[in-house]
Amino acid sequence: MIKLKIGIAGISGRIGQRLVEILSDDNKAQVQCGLVSKNSDFLLDNIAIDSECGQADVWVDFSTPHAFEKVLAHCIEHKVPMVSGTTGLSKKHYNELENASAHIPILWASNFAISINLIRHLLSNYTKLQDTQVKITETHHIHKADKPSGTAITLAKTIKPHGMIKRIDENNYRMDDIEIISIREGEVPGVHTIELDNDSESLSISHTAKDPKIFAQGALDVAKWLVKKDKGFYTMTDYIESLS
Repeated sequence: MIKLKIGIAGISGRIGQRLVEILSDDNKAQVQCGLVSKNSDFLLDNIAIDSECGQADVWVDFSTPHAFEKVLAHCIEHKVPMVSGTTGLSKKHYNELENASAHIPILWASNFAISINLIRHLLSNYTKLQDTQVKITETHHIHKADKPSGTAITLAKTIKPHGMIKRIDENNYRMDDIEIISIREGEVPGVHTIELDNDSESLSISHTAKDPKIFAQGALDVAKWLVKKDKGFYTMTDYIESLS
């Protein structure tokens, strides 16, 4: 059996390392190459590690906005599908994703946990039915630079699709009338709590990622699905609906 060859951007990072771990036991896919920064001395036995993209059947990107641009350009040039979970992207980057979809199959998501995407579906429906105050609290490890988290922004945009993030102070943000609190502590993989309050009831929904492996496995599953698709911009909703 010919294995699917995976390129990993940010292979030395938290998610990148989990991808390598998962793929070491995968009988349908393997790590073909990894992208790291020019100054990195990261090495892996029998895997090509470089600061330039190598040839692969699909690229999985958990890197930085700068590296994201390099991977995207490579994938367009070589007509290779791309799955990205890189956060902290600018409006320019999102426009580039849209433009790339005219050439390759591409999927970007702030969170690859199926459960988070099911929570988004619930939020979208509930807040359409009720005039509700929403507060989102996200807690991550101290190495995570971007605030708020991409997942918190995605959750907020599920409710306010055209909302803009406004910074109140270092840890407090707002998207229209949605309050977002960002906390960085320890080695927490990720906790997102959504509090909903209206005249009739209060609800609290919380998701705790116990291990970054959940995001790596989700991205790998999506990559295996995406390589069979035609060019276009895909979402986690598309992927989840394909499972039913």
